[in-house]
Amino acid sequence: MDQHWIKLSYERDTYLIDLNRISTFVWAKNGRLIVWLPDGKVRLIIHPKTNPDAYQEILDYVQKTVGQPIGCQLSAKSET
Repeated sequence: MDQHWIKLSYERDTYLIDLNRISTFVWAKNGRLIVWLPDGKVRLIIHPKTNPDAYQEILDYVQKTVGQPIGCQLSAKSET
């Protein structure tokens, strides 16, 4: 499987993440995406207004990988 890397800033740190290594993606009703890094100890909460590019990349990745959208039909671009 190809690697699918994204870059995002979260709480003063910059993360480079291979989405293929993330085992859980959670879409909360408030629109936030939650992912746990591969070690399972670090949780990242991604909001469409603070990380719109990473947010959209994750939505697109999940839809492409699973074949259906995660949680809703919203996209980061439609919320602006």
